[in-house]
Amino acid sequence: MFFTRRQVQDHFERNASRDLTAAMDDDGILNGQGREGLRDLHFGFASVGRAGCESIAVYNALQCLGLARPLPEVIRDMERGGYMRLWGHMGAVPWFQPLLRRYGAFSRAVRPRKLQRMAEKGTLPEGSVFLFSLWNDRLRFYRGLHTFAGVWAPDGRPGWVIFNRFNEDRIRRRYATLSDVLKNGRETGAWLVIYRVMKQE
Repeated sequence: MFFTRRQVQDHFERNASRDLTAAMDDDGILNGQGREGLRDLHFGFASVGRAGCESIAVYNALQCLGLARPLPEVIRDMERGGYMRLWGHMGAVPWFQPLLRRYGAFSRAVRPRKLQRMAEKGTLPEGSVFLFSLWNDRLRFYRGLHTFAGVWAPDGRPGWVIFNRFNEDRIRRRYATLSDVLKNGRETGAWLVIYRVMKQE
């Protein structure tokens, strides 16, 4: 869904006027889209708190790659690029290749089983950055999807470090396996797509 230039600029200016530092970790990572300071940002005609997980996921992935961009800029470019689903009320389309290229990155889809095998065999490079999109409930698709960023073994210890896994999170979460990332105490989720995100050469 597309917005007029005036709408995009209005949303950008309102978002850019907000101070997001209280919601950031020391390294700039954002956790908890439902936290004060983030939840009321414009995301199309919705809000980041309700439907802005894709924008935070892209922001966090870029932050991990050393290609940091302000969150209001990421949201603006999603609005301009037609990524919004139902004007933002259903989040954004989880296909980010053109958007990532704009920022000097690119993505490659990877199958969950292959990714898990690479992690188990020790062939997955430490510090690899990913974007994960999953259905919240594989039996009830109307419950929507959630997208978040994560890194494999950022500190050299095997395991996944995940950002903004849940709306009210104030911490990054650590999981031993990809299955743990998906379930996290639930049995009903299902992967939609996983992308490895890398810098352009």
